[in-house]
Amino acid sequence: MVLVESALQRVPDEIRLHHQIKQFARKRGRSPDEVLLDRAFHHTAMKQLSRSRHDPLPEKMGRPDIVHTSLLQVLETPLNWENRLSVFVHTQEDQLITINPKIRLPKNYTRFIGLMEQLFTEKKVPPDGEALLRMEHLTLKQFIEKRSPSKIIGFSRTGNPELLRNVADSAAKAQSPMILIGAFPRGHFTEITRRLLDEIYSVDKHMLDTWIIAGRFVYDFEWSIGIARKRLETRK
Repeated sequence: MVLVESALQRVPDEIRLHHQIKQFARKRGRSPDEVLLDRAFHHTAMKQLSRSRHDPLPEKMGRPDIVHTSLLQVLETPLNWENRLSVFVHTQEDQLITINPKIRLPKNYTRFIGLMEQLFTEKKVPPDGEALLRMEHLTLKQFIEKRSPSKIIGFSRTGNPELLRNVADSAAKAQSPMILIGAFPRGHFTEITRRLLDEIYSVDKHMLDTWIIAGRFVYDFEWSIGIARKRLETRK
């Protein structure tokens, strides 16, 4: 599972000297070029982002909470505990984060932000020993070529209507499926991302949040491969 085009980035150069950014960085004991962009704290500064930018658009930026909530939904699951799930985060600036399934992600948002800020600086967390988080510059296309999935599935309101459970059943029959879920607040996949998809589905008439799609897919996938029953049987 890959959270793609994630709104997880450092403050862009064009607003780094804004008083709101500098004040926020000072409170965190960091320099403005080390803090993550967060619309909850930087809304006024983000209004000055150029409307002519195309990659990424301002309205798709500054929501690290989407990544945090989505990761909590999928990592604390039987599918992950059984080593049947690999989770990655692709950012809008083509940073690729590999998540060690052993990680116990902080449930506290402030601690999560601190962890991500450390990762952006060190590229590996912890810096020594086995990496629980690792970051490298890699486009989504390069990552897919590296992993060679048998099927790439994405979700979008513009996709073909289908029940999520049916999508999970189909993925469970594939040898090495890859699930792409957009981790941005609004808008659609870029055309570059869409071209990488083999199948794209709409699973509700309304837009569902990233963490809802991610969590429900994992749940339905678990049922498709029978993990819940197997785990209960091993208790006997």
